[in-house]
Amino acid sequence: MARRRYTLQIHIAGIFFIVVSLLSVLLIVLSYQNSKELNQQLASERTQQSAERIKLSFQNLTSPVITAMDALAASDFGHSLYSSYNDEWLSSINAILERNPDVLSVYVGYPNESSAFIRSTKLDFMKEQFSTPENSHVMVDINSKVGHQIRTHYDENLKNVRIDTDIISYKPTQRPWYKAAPDDGSIHVTDPYFYMFIQRMGITLTRQFKDINGVLAVDITLDSLNKFLYSLVDTEETQLMLLDDNKSVFAHTGFLPESSSGVNQRMYLEAMSASPFNHLFKTSDWHESNKTILHQGENWSLNLVRISFGGERGLWLAKAVPERLLIQSAIEARNNQITISIFGLLIGTLMVLWASKRIANPLKVLVEETQKIRRLDFSSVSTPSSKIVEVRELSESVHMMSETIQNFLQTLHRVSNSSNFDSLMADIALHCQQTSGAEYVMLWTNSAEDREKLTLTAQYPLQTEGKQVDLQKLLADSPQMKKALQGQHFFSFKPCSTDIERGLLPQSLKHAWLVPLYNREKECVGYVFMGFNACPGNDQNDKLQFIRQFLGFASLIKENWDRVAAQKQLFKSFIEMMASAIDTKSPYTGGHCQRVPELTFMLAEAASNDEKRFPEFSLNDQSREALYFAAWLHDCGKVTTPEFVVDKATKLETIYNRIHEVRTRFEVLKRDAEITYWQKRLEGEKIEELDAWLAEEHETLDQEFAFVAKCNVGGEFMDASNIEKLEKIAQRTWMRTIDDVQGLSWEEEARRSARGSFLLPCKEQVLSDTVDQMIPWLPQQLKTFENWEFKLSVPPLQYNRGELYNLSIQRGTLTDEERFIINDHIIQTINMLRKLPYPKHLKRVPEIAGGHHEKLDGKGYPYGLDESSLSVDARIMAVADIFEALTASDRPYKKAKTLSEALKILAFMAKDKHVDEQLFRLFIEEKIYLRYAEQFLPKEQHDEVNEDALLAIITPKSEKETETA
Repeated sequence: MARRRYTLQIHIAGIFFIVVSLLSVLLIVLSYQNSKELNQQLASERTQQSAERIKLSFQNLTSPVITAMDALAASDFGHSLYSSYNDEWLSSINAILERNPDVLSVYVGYPNESSAFIRSTKLDFMKEQFSTPENSHVMVDINSKVGHQIRTHYDENLKNVRIDTDIISYKPTQRPWYKAAPDDGSIHVTDPYFYMFIQRMGITLTRQFKDINGVLAVDITLDSLNKFLYSLVDTEETQLMLLDDNKSVFAHTGFLPESSSGVNQRMYLEAMSASPFNHLFKTSDWHESNKTILHQGENWSLNLVRISFGGERGLWLAKAVPERLLIQSAIEARNNQITISIFGLLIGTLMVLWASKRIANPLKVLVEETQKIRRLDFSSVSTPSSKIVEVRELSESVHMMSETIQNFLQTLHRVSNSSNFDSLMADIALHCQQTSGAEYVMLWTNSAEDREKLTLTAQYPLQTEGKQVDLQKLLADSPQMKKALQGQHFFSFKPCSTDIERGLLPQSLKHAWLVPLYNREKECVGYVFMGFNACPGNDQNDKLQFIRQFLGFASLIKENWDRVAAQKQLFKSFIEMMASAIDTKSPYTGGHCQRVPELTFMLAEAASNDEKRFPEFSLNDQSREALYFAAWLHDCGKVTTPEFVVDKATKLETIYNRIHEVRTRFEVLKRDAEITYWQKRLEGEKIEELDAWLAEEHETLDQEFAFVAKCNVGGEFMDASNIEKLEKIAQRTWMRTIDDVQGLSWEEEARRSARGSFLLPCKEQVLSDTVDQMIPWLPQQLKTFENWEFKLSVPPLQYNRGELYNLSIQRGTLTDEERFIINDHIIQTINMLRKLPYPKHLKRVPEIAGGHHEKLDGKGYPYGLDESSLSVDARIMAVADIFEALTASDRPYKKAKTLSEALKILAFMAKDKHVDEQLFRLFIEEKIYLRYAEQFLPKEQHDEVNEDALLAIITPKSEKETETA
């Protein structure tokens, strides 16, 4: 299963999203935890502060009382048990009670067990507890040492309202407040405790009088602390509670019942189960702590702080807050951070998507462009620009890679299509210059024949005046350079002043690279020189390795080119050798295969330059090579043509001229006539008549032989009368007395046997057409005529050597069979050339070479092509072949024509559409015939040529009349 792939934009955005999300979550969690811990710490600190404030409130509560007690202890107030009845002291004590509402009573005790109590009764619970009158404001109890109590009630104006008496058993010296009074006169503050008689929490301040034995004490209720406790509540759900070491609840913030009766203490414990403080009562060892507990499915923060009032005993401040309220700010901050993070993450993601798109879009374009490069499609490669350094550098690298590969492939393409080595080397020099950034590049090569001789093959730019480099001498004078290059290494150097002064290097040169070209046989085939007018930078140095690899390809080109050139030269030499062999075969046609190419190219060059007459014909390197091979090989089929046929100068000529046999027969006839003459003389006939007869017979035989000999030459047309006369002469007979089978080859003897045997002596005709003179086609030869594609009629016999048959040839010296054999050379040429494996540009060689005997009127051979099917190349060769044949002086069967004669014949052939009229005009107008004559014809054939008359032959009458008019 293929793994799913994602774009760079998604990767960047995804990574950003994941990293920022994780970081946000981490920061939110850390922030939340820190905020939570901070809030818990703040809550703990607030609890501590609350405890300190409670303690401070307690101090504020006791300080004025202590001051008053010190004043009373130092005064005469304690000298008398009944000082409370004194209006002044009563007024002073009342002032203390008024200014300190939490002071419940001021009392004294003496060692004799007497005591006096002054209590404030203005509070309802005091009135209720002591059953005072409604208007009672101050209540004074005087307790004697014997137990008599006098209780006096005063209103707010300190007037006596009521007096009550009672018997009590109260002994002050047994009370804790009395015992706790320090001996040094200082004030002792008791730990808070529960006032049973008033069911309130309070404390007692006690001290000894200064000058007398007795103890002064003050009771202070802690109701103000209970109210102060409400002021310390943070939230509606915050619960505060003051407890003593016995876990008695002294004050709370209303989450427990309001009553404080003893029974209600148990109610407190029962009601405590619904409060998070229930966890405190489950533990016996209390210590200051700050912890989180789970109560009714919700987390509560529980703080416990000790409040010490100076003694061993003290109070515990317990604070319970729901954690959600405690960390509400942290939760709100966390939620705000989450919201901000989500919003920021969304904005950041969009920005990252936008930014990554700006990164990814050029990369996508680069991917598309690299896909084009991968498909080798460089036509529309366009790399994007970007402000991002890495993307821009990548884009520049891709662009450079594209140009490098494109140039490299273009060079490859030119290599595969170019047939010009110099232009190919120029392309390589240009590519090196574009890649290296050099100011000029020069490329030297050597030949396979001489590796030491260097030739400047290509340079860039083409105009390098003042930039010439004498590399040959530079290598000779620098052994270090030569040694490095021999190791197939490049040589990088800075020119020395001596080399510049000697003219070996240009003056502007500051740095140079010299790279050798080695073929696969480790032979140095050239050098590439790259010159810089400034020291090359790192970018240029980085490209040196590619240039070296590329020039390795140039070395391979040079090696292959040398081989191709050598093979072409070998092929050309082989063709020229074959043409020379054909010409050498017959001394009478020597030079024909060599002269026709020269004349062909003279006419082809003129036709290529004449765009008006021949707009579609042009000579390039490939077409020139095809025409060259076709011209040299146009008569290669003549190697199959028997020499005696090619050189047949007389009608009876085969390997030799058989006229000699005929002459011998006539000589025999003359001898026979003389023998007859002498025989008749012996028989007694008249000598005069015999002499006349013999003379007449000899003359007749001489005349007949002369006629036969004349017919054999073939210089005149044989009409019917001549043929009839020849046939009459052939009726003469002679006697053969020797067997004509003796001395024959087996093949000739087999043919001779077809004639039959005759008894000797036998009579034979002086001229005869016998069966054995008719040579048939061989079976393998007949097979070649099957599916015959040519329009050349095949004769029934291979040869017909009948004497009368040959002598009866009406025109020329060749029989129809021999004419076929002569014409067959072009068929053999086509067949031979078709068997060669040509490259594409040489595929037309058989067609061009095989078309020089075609005529524009369609009556030529071997295909009978007309002007619509005949190429310009073949037409050119037809003109060249005919003109060379007409002017050739080495033909045994005809005399060479002069220029005017040959051109006149050619003009009529043009008129009769045997050759191309336009080519003939070009042949005359460009004086190609004259250039050819100056090179190849002897002076005797040079005569005056009337070009106008020749052109007039091929000019239609209508055109002549127009010109005349």
